[in-house]
Amino acid sequence: MELKKIHPMQVLCFETKTKLSEIGEFVRVVAHKMYQTAVQNDLEITGPVYWVYEGMDGNPETIFSLTIALPISFKEKHLENSDFKLKSLRAFQCVSEQHLGDWNKLGETYGSLIPTIISGGLNMSGENREIYLNMDFQNPEANITEIQIGITEH
Repeated sequence: MELKKIHPMQVLCFETKTKLSEIGEFVRVVAHKMYQTAVQNDLEITGPVYWVYEGMDGNPETIFSLTIALPISFKEKHLENSDFKLKSLRAFQCVSEQHLGDWNKLGETYGSLIPTIISGGLNMSGENREIYLNMDFQNPEANITEIQIGITEH
C-alpha cells in the first residue's frame, strides 16, 4: 500500500452511469474506439487507460458514475462528431496498490486495501481509479492494474 497524490491530467474520456452487473459491455470496446479517436484527431497519447468510479460500493446493482479516460496532450482542441470529450481529471489523493493477474480477482485487492485504509484512520472519498498498465486478454494472469482508492484530508 502506498499513499499518493496524483496531479491533474488532461484526458479524452467517455462518461456514463452504469452498474457492476453491466460493466462488461464497456471492456475493450470503449478504449479501442478512444485510441482510434485520439489518432484521428492527432492527439498525443501520454498514458494508459484509466477507469474512474464514483459512488461504486461493490454491490452489482448500485448505479454509479464511470469515466473511461485516456491521458492525452491537447491545447484548445475541439473534437468533431465524437462520442468522447476532452477534460481534465482533478488532483487525486489516494492509497494505491498494484494488482497482478486476472481482473476477476480485483475484489480481493480492494478487500485487503479497504480495512487497511480504515484501520489507518483514513477516510475514503468515494472515488476509485484503476489504471490498466498491461492488458493481456489471452493470458489474464499477465495483467498489471494499479488500484487507487481515493482518500480525503482529515
